[in-house]
Amino acid sequence: MTFFRSRYWVIGRRVALIVIALVVGYRSYGDAVSGWFRKPAPAEELVVSEAEFRADVGGERPVWIIRLRNLSSERTYDEILMEATYMDDEGMVLETDRIVIRQVVGPGEEKEVASSDPRPRGEATRGVLKVLDAEVVP
Repeated sequence: MTFFRSRYWVIGRRVALIVIALVVGYRSYGDAVSGWFRKPAPAEELVVSEAEFRADVGGERPVWIIRLRNLSSERTYDEILMEATYMDDEGMVLETDRIVIRQVVGPGEEKEVASSDPRPRGEATRGVLKVLDAEVVP
């Protein structure tokens, strides 16, 4: 019984309680706290869940119909820089270009955007988009 009154028992209990509090705190708030120290990564946090290239709509300049999803729980993005790859019916790459989508996408949001292409694309009938960068909205 004298062990439970000793100094070692008191210190051991305190250390155990601190460890338990740290483990529970990390499990509950770890992602939020680590997010404060993480740099924005728009290429990872912004996902093109669906992209449709429509050469038959819009006259001379084709149209993109894009569905963007922001996987970040903290950051809002705007002016999304994307790489567009244009292909013909057979899948041959005709050209690659960069386009900017001026759309604010908040944390956890998914938005559908219709955007006309900046230039005529000639023989292109299909396209693929990839997010390169974006501006973080403060």
